[in-house]
Amino acid sequence: MTAQNAAPPADALEAVQELEAALARRADARDDAEADTASAEAERLLAEARRVGADAGRRRRADILAEAEAGARAIRADGEAAVRALRDRMAVQRDELIVELTALVLPKEG
Repeated sequence: MTAQNAAPPADALEAVQELEAALARRADARDDAEADTASAEAERLLAEARRVGADAGRRRRADILAEAEAGARAIRADGEAAVRALRDRMAVQRDELIVELTALVLPKEG
């Protein structure tokens, strides 16, 4: 039988140290792999957020442009209606002026 408090052989101690070092390297590699995986996931999420943001920006831009175009059409239509109303008033006033001037220039019959 061996003594329970006896010092471990040097080879056994070295083997345990090598095993511990290997386990530490494996843990570091696992941590690195997890970090790489997390980093890749973060990059993927960032790219997705950029894409979603760009899409939302394009939709918002299209909405703003459509609203502006509708407003411009309404303004043009109002302007055209105002021009027609002004032309109609001018035509009526011109006709009234012609009647008045004709009455002043031409002698009255009768």
